Amino acid sequence: MRLEEIYSAYDKIVQSGYLPYIRCKKCTHTFFYVRHCCPKCGSRDLEVLRSEGIGKVFSWTKIFRKNDTSIYGIVELGEGFKVYCNFTSDVEIGDNVRVKIDSLGDGKYKLLAYKL
Repeated sequence: MRLEEIYSAYDKIVQSGYLPYIRCKKCTHTFFYVRHCCPKCGSRDLEVLRSEGIGKVFSWTKIFRKNDTSIYGIVELGEGFKVYCNFTSDVEIGDNVRVKIDSLGDGKYKLLAYKL
């Protein structure tokens, strides 16, 4: 799969409100960030899929700013890949969450995790 095809497939899934990810057809490794080859085996035989968006908190931290507090961390999705995201409420490691994608326009987006 060419890089342009991967970006196009990602955009379609994001526009439908879901979280995309990539699976290598050769070794079945899954990953989130767009690449034209598998980071595990180097194969270019990839497929873009839609995640259910359900996972567990892997790690988190609170960021304190002058007038704001944010919770940021890593979620391990059920499909086996991890993503960085913002949490909408206090969480603990191992909590079940749903990750949703929020489009910011111009091809940019952020991931939000909601505690289940």
